[in-house]
Amino acid sequence: MVKLERIGDLVLSIPAIHSIKKKFPESKLTIIVNSYTQEVIKNDPNIDSVIVYNRNISVRDKIKFIKALRNERFDLAIDLTTRDFFFLPALIIYLTNAKIKIGLDNLGRGFLFDVRVNPPPNPMHLSQEVLNIVSSLGIEAEEIRPKLFVSNNDREYIKRFLKELDVREDRLLVVIHPGGHFKTQRWKEDGYAGVSDYLIKRYGACVFFIGDERDKEVMRRILSLTEEKPFDLVGKLSLGKVMALISVSHLFIGNNSGPLHIATALSIPTISFLGPTPEERWHPLGDRNIVFKKDLPCIPCELGYCLRNDFGCMQEIGVQEVIEAIDSIFSKE
Repeated sequence: MVKLERIGDLVLSIPAIHSIKKKFPESKLTIIVNSYTQEVIKNDPNIDSVIVYNRNISVRDKIKFIKALRNERFDLAIDLTTRDFFFLPALIIYLTNAKIKIGLDNLGRGFLFDVRVNPPPNPMHLSQEVLNIVSSLGIEAEEIRPKLFVSNNDREYIKRFLKELDVREDRLLVVIHPGGHFKTQRWKEDGYAGVSDYLIKRYGACVFFIGDERDKEVMRRILSLTEEKPFDLVGKLSLGKVMALISVSHLFIGNNSGPLHIATALSIPTISFLGPTPEERWHPLGDRNIVFKKDLPCIPCELGYCLRNDFGCMQEIGVQEVIEAIDSIFSKE
């Protein structure tokens, strides 16, 4: 299998991956992923082998990579890609020389597959979209919600980390992810600062901000707006350790991106902001999720820039309504 899309895409593909293993329990299941997503599935007992594809290697190394794949002599190769503009995974599938090659017949990619799967006529959740690809094998998954496996090493690291911070076991832990692939996907920075202050003042919560290196400037601006200082872990934890931290938290707050779907897969209550993203395709799975969105005429645009130039779909979500959502979640705990 090949899945070279982002973190959230891989997380939401897990039900399809597990369903394949259930259908063929004696098979050796190999998945090709990006280096920055591999920790999502490296501890999954349903996956026998993880191969990391590095886009930045030389042409010679890419040839070696393909030769190594061909030497595996795969019986079946599946492209789990759902984004229309991703051609590379289909090419990799073709070059494996597997006996049967399966993938979506979209954007001229179909000629590379033996079994061509028609894209769904109407929008549906991405988890279901990926399951539709493997349905050509007669597979029907019982559950479209993903299940993640956190490594014991990462769990122990976070346990020691919290102990070093002298965090009591009865303390509320809240993880906040203010980042997003595009600016249009991010809720306002003063909103995150206000929510963080409220959590610390009202609940005495330990608030941990997470993100990668690209989120450091966003985090710097948020910290400049806070009265109470949260823990800034942006760019300081591996993805596996982020998963472990989320797994022991009591609430996740963030934009619609990879960490949100990690939280829902770990059964953590979430509050998220949908912005320009299509709800039917990307809403968090499960029953303990509160999603904020504004029904503006331009929504969903799915763009990385704002047509209105005011980011209204995010800016119009108020701090007070998010605070009320927090109270509603903790009142049920």
